[in-house]
Amino acid sequence: MDTFAVGLTCVRCGARYPLLARAACAACLTGLDAPSIEDSSLSQTLAVEYDLDGVRRFLDRDQLRSRPPGLWKWAELLPVADPAYRIDVGAGGTRLSRLARLDRRLPVRLLAKVEGQNPSGSFKDRPIGVAASVAQALGARTLACMTSGNIGSAMAAAAARAGLPAVIFLLASGGLSQGLQVNLEKLGQMRAYGATVLCPEASVLALTRLAAALTAELGWTWMHDLPAYQAEGDKTTAFEIAEQLGWEVPECIVVPAGTGTNLFGIWKGFDELNRLGFTTAMPRLVAVQPAGADPMVQALRRDDAVMRPLDAVRPNIALPITHRVTGHHSYASVRKSGGTAVAVTDEEIRRALLDLASREGIFCEPASAAALSGARKLLETGALAPGSRVVCILTSHGLKDARAIGSWFGLPAPVDATLDAVRRAVERPAP
Repeated sequence: MDTFAVGLTCVRCGARYPLLARAACAACLTGLDAPSIEDSSLSQTLAVEYDLDGVRRFLDRDQLRSRPPGLWKWAELLPVADPAYRIDVGAGGTRLSRLARLDRRLPVRLLAKVEGQNPSGSFKDRPIGVAASVAQALGARTLACMTSGNIGSAMAAAAARAGLPAVIFLLASGGLSQGLQVNLEKLGQMRAYGATVLCPEASVLALTRLAAALTAELGWTWMHDLPAYQAEGDKTTAFEIAEQLGWEVPECIVVPAGTGTNLFGIWKGFDELNRLGFTTAMPRLVAVQPAGADPMVQALRRDDAVMRPLDAVRPNIALPITHRVTGHHSYASVRKSGGTAVAVTDEEIRRALLDLASREGIFCEPASAAALSGARKLLETGALAPGSRVVCILTSHGLKDARAIGSWFGLPAPVDATLDAVRRAVERPAP
């Protein structure tokens, strides 16, 4: 089957490029020096463009309904023509769960897209599944990335499935190990998948320059050079939500957003469904960011045309979404949708995580629980119309950051193995 993807387009200036590995729009970055480029929201503006008229002639909703769930169910709307290059670790097909106990007394209907069900435990299996497949189709010999965790786990799994070497620069992520300050759960996962994991101590700009040198010298393919293709995996989240709701579109999607590629991908997915005639509406998009690491919140408040990076970010418990700047394509998507961005505190995230786990049986990483915190903020301010369907994107499983979460509780108290002792223990208020 030929791909219906026809090229790359810049969502800001409209410049067009061929379907190759390209990190950013050269026209939008003209005039910026290297440090500015690294910090600019304009380093993320590219999107894959499709011949949607061709897709419409080839595909309908009934055909999709008959296919098994998963990332490649949507192959005609993904940029990998040859099935031989499609890396399939089993990503996609996650459940859309009604948060019935949490929304019982609320004026809206809360739902959660539980992305921790993906094979490596996070939504990153979607974008990396597509980007790694594109890399393989372009002749990649080694897959590489810079990450604080979830991208590395997803890439290592994809590389293992494809039989390709994987090299990961694992960056500091919150003091969860001695010395190197990396997340031990994610480190162990990457190594189990067979990846080579290195922890270089340098700025992201210096590492980006090193990555370029390694590409020239060793031919490595870096995931940060394929952001447009990563968004293609993220958009399958939107496809699934629409199908799971009977091809209706929820009024609001709440997305934890760091660089924001997933947020843009979700917008793009709903936009394509709408243009295909599969749906008839578009959702409002809401980005959720940690207080003190909220560049989109600040940019919307100022009504910036182009988002400025924060001078610094404040440490918080939602490290995967802690960034100085969010991609311009995501910023533009929120504005087009009539959406907004909200900042949430550590305590609000902690309360949301415990509510999801103890009342809905969904254990997610703190960055994921930020979505529910954001929905609650919207309710507090009256920003959600009564009866709205609000989908929270829960991006990863709680075991991705179990050591940090475990510190909230302490060790269980010892108890004598007697009836009276156990009765007293269960009647005692929890600490």
